[in-house]
Amino acid sequence: MAEDGAAARAATAITEIADEPAPIAERARRILQVLDPVFSYDAASIALRDPERQIRIPLASAGDAAALHAYWASGGADAELARLGLNRFGPPLLSTELSPPAAETVYWRRYLAPAGFRGGIDAALFTADGRHVGHLTVLTEADAPTLADRDLTGALAPLIARAVDRLPAIRLFAGIVPDVFAGVALTRAGNTVPLPGLPIDPVLAAGSPVVAEVVERLAVGDLYATFLHPAPDAGDGALLRVTALDCSNKTTDHLRAAVLLSPQPDVHGLSRHDLQVLGLIVAGWEDDRRIAAALDSTPEDVAESARRGMQLLGTPSRTGLAVRALREGLFLPPRAPSAAG
Repeated sequence: MAEDGAAARAATAITEIADEPAPIAERARRILQVLDPVFSYDAASIALRDPERQIRIPLASAGDAAALHAYWASGGADAELARLGLNRFGPPLLSTELSPPAAETVYWRRYLAPAGFRGGIDAALFTADGRHVGHLTVLTEADAPTLADRDLTGALAPLIARAVDRLPAIRLFAGIVPDVFAGVALTRAGNTVPLPGLPIDPVLAAGSPVVAEVVERLAVGDLYATFLHPAPDAGDGALLRVTALDCSNKTTDHLRAAVLLSPQPDVHGLSRHDLQVLGLIVAGWEDDRRIAAALDSTPEDVAESARRGMQLLGTPSRTGLAVRALREGLFLPPRAPSAAG
């Protein structure tokens, strides 16, 4: 089915698509248009893989791909595709090369063959750094794809993976935050994955106080969150600014937010204790005695910190103080080390 020179033409077109600032679903749709004259397929689909829920989420399709999508949505699909080798890096698989044979798989026996398909190619989409981001399937009703088609698909798969990988776009979005020196992408399950071009800092590890705080803030609907966190092993009491940017897309993958670290901002003369008090006020603690007990302080000292905060931040009330501290991230959350008992 593939013509001479098809690989070069398709590769050029897909590279151009990957470099355009378009949503990944639109990129996937255009890639299928590029592949149509190359393979003369009857149906095709590109999906993202969510490794946490172990599902494939269709991004774009062409032709009647309903049977394929029904299989992807079925309970055992990911496990069967894993057994076939399609959850690990490797060459694409022709339906005629499956082991066990296609007729013995749920994939073909219950879904694709009854829909009239006779052959196909499946390719796991892996990025250059080894991340499994998605899946490409090309299906035919007449002649089955050939070994040359398989090899061509293998050459194009890394380019397609780059085009539908969301991490570069999330990294670009994170560029709106100045002076970032470390960062991760947070997943829906609370795990973290590296962001391209940014080091990983231990304070951003899954399950850390920083990540727990971000998860809580996102859970209440915040699309943006910023707060302070003690710099590890900083004898001078230095702080870090944490910024979280919601990057979720419920129709695509498991990536939830970018979580970024930058140096301490101007705290307008607020002391570490003041920032701890502000963290509890932002958290909704209204009783100075409770705050004092948590910080091993006194109610009078807490009240003085609140008054100092209102003066330094130019707010007329505790409510205004909490709003500004929350908006500008000028507080240490209660779960920050040494912030509260």
